[in-house]
Amino acid sequence: MDIQRVSGAVFGAAAADAVGASFEGMMPDDSRMPEMAGGGQFSLAAGEVTDDTLMMLALLETYAEAGCFSRELFFSRMIQTIRVRGKTFGNTTRTLAALVEQGCFPEDAALVVHRLFGSRTNGSVMRTLPIGLTAPSKAAAQAEARRVSSFTHADSEAANACAAVSSAVYSLLHGASKAEVLEAVPAKYLEGELWPSVDALESTRCAFCIFRDAEDYRDAVARACRLGGDTDTIGAVVGGMYGAYQGIDAVPRKWREMLDVKDRLTAAVKKIWG
Repeated sequence: MDIQRVSGAVFGAAAADAVGASFEGMMPDDSRMPEMAGGGQFSLAAGEVTDDTLMMLALLETYAEAGCFSRELFFSRMIQTIRVRGKTFGNTTRTLAALVEQGCFPEDAALVVHRLFGSRTNGSVMRTLPIGLTAPSKAAAQAEARRVSSFTHADSEAANACAAVSSAVYSLLHGASKAEVLEAVPAKYLEGELWPSVDALESTRCAFCIFRDAEDYRDAVARACRLGGDTDTIGAVVGGMYGAYQGIDAVPRKWREMLDVKDRLTAAVKKIWG
């Protein structure tokens, strides 16, 4: 296992999330030169991550502790995270966590949330990165991504987006070229106008198109920020892919050192991969 690519993926996702959070909800602006400055609609500190990284980290730490996906452990971590750092979480995740905490089975809670709000959102896509990093094969990554997505998002488009991202991460981690990865990506994620919304298909399309067009990691993050809209999630998804592609050195050291969760990321990576 290439630890440089693993570290690049998790730090790449977290750093892009923290940078992108400054521009979340804004209109497109091609002049943006993003830095890790904090602020934004949640008034974050520089280096403070959002639900994108916190959910990814909850899943990563679940794999680190259990050695596989544990529904009970993951939801325990998710609920605790929302209690302590819930300001960046959306209604879908908050409501689902509250239902599970009250004793509802996750699959049933996901159906309730789906009926209330719809669940073709990118909340499961933002956290799917660790599945591509830990899966034993591309097929296993796709299957696990769909399964884990279903516990919170009762929607096939959300599940398919998770499968596409996890599959790409697996391939990049194991040395596939950008061209090889893009050749395997379903066409719907590479064609059409870019709408940086919270829709699972639309935001995943943005991430894959940025991955295709960007010159390097930092360019990918800048492109995500310039799109406006859900900049932190799109940044986190493409940042994780680019980190898996180029390795940890592609992620600016300054950004890595500023992250408020850098010690947790390092500890989880070390526990899983040594």
